[in-house]
Amino acid sequence: MFDLRSIVIGIVLMLKRYTCVDITIYAEENEEDYKSGIMALPLIGLAIGLIAFIISSLKIFYDGFFVSALILSYYNIVTKTITMRDTYKTLNYYIKPKYQSEQLAGLIGIILINLMYFSIFRIVPSTALIVMASAGYSGLIISSSAIKRNKSNTTIMKYCGRYHIIAAFGVSFFTAAIFNYRLVVPLALTYIVLVAVVSILDEKIKKLPNSVEGTIIEMTQLLFLIITYILKI
Repeated sequence: MFDLRSIVIGIVLMLKRYTCVDITIYAEENEEDYKSGIMALPLIGLAIGLIAFIISSLKIFYDGFFVSALILSYYNIVTKTITMRDTYKTLNYYIKPKYQSEQLAGLIGIILINLMYFSIFRIVPSTALIVMASAGYSGLIISSSAIKRNKSNTTIMKYCGRYHIIAAFGVSFFTAAIFNYRLVVPLALTYIVLVAVVSILDEKIKKLPNSVEGTIIEMTQLLFLIITYILKI
């Protein structure tokens, strides 16, 4: 049944969780609101990517490294670094050095991720930035199908159903086909590799922290950009 109230609340919930948009909700949310909101995640990623694309057009006037720094700053601001922080938590959760601070793994990981973004933003086509965030959120939804264990401790993946996965595929591939049809290939390879890796980790790792969702988003985005660069799209 089409429930406009649930859709609106769901979109607001997703915006509050993954972006700097902070809208107060004067209604009690429920599971249906989250299920409705998940459908909007790829579109939220598309909106983030379109603004990144506009910023990347400044390469005409400014040095590529400067523009890359602007895009990276914009990305971290608009997402409140929530996925970066999730990656930091996940790395610290799984990698705990015996003689060093338990925070070291996450710190090194975040620095490397930002350096990779900084380097790759200037060498991939600007249209790849449009697809990047949409692919990240879609990857989170799609990878939920590869996790067979109980996902009750997750925030988004536990609500993902078949129709969410179909919508994620549809929005991300349609976006790639519209703005740069050649990006369909690295996008498809990204999802294949992502699902394979998540499936293997699901079998090997005993516990699945809530922060793994942000980690999957970051991993998907970087993987997409790297494959795009390798294929010389």
